[in-house]
Amino acid sequence: MLNQVQLIGFTGAEAEVRTTQGGKKVAILRIATSRYTKKGNEKKDYTTWHTVEIWNQATVNWLASKPLPKGAKVFVQGEIRHDQYTDKDGVDRYFSKVVIAAPGHELKSLDRPDSNPAEEG
Repeated sequence: MLNQVQLIGFTGAEAEVRTTQGGKKVAILRIATSRYTKKGNEKKDYTTWHTVEIWNQATVNWLASKPLPKGAKVFVQGEIRHDQYTDKDGVDRYFSKVVIAAPGHELKSLDRPDSNPAEEG
């Protein structure tokens, strides 16, 4: 079985690094990808936002010590997961995210020379 996604896009803000109740750190990053259409002389841009949840501790530590700025170009490889929560009004909400947690999953900066956090950890 294979569940893998690869994205090249731009960060929407610096990663948010949190600590779980169990003491494990996780980073949340928003990535924008775009696709373009052209009809006649009119070009239209369609932006899709992706939530990336990073559990790889070397990558989380890298982001905590050297944050990627808003607008940084990145490569993401991970798996797609679907989740849900119940909002304050009792309505079930569903969302998708890309998770970086397993071997072979990665986040690389395409703007910085120190773009491989796995080599640091």
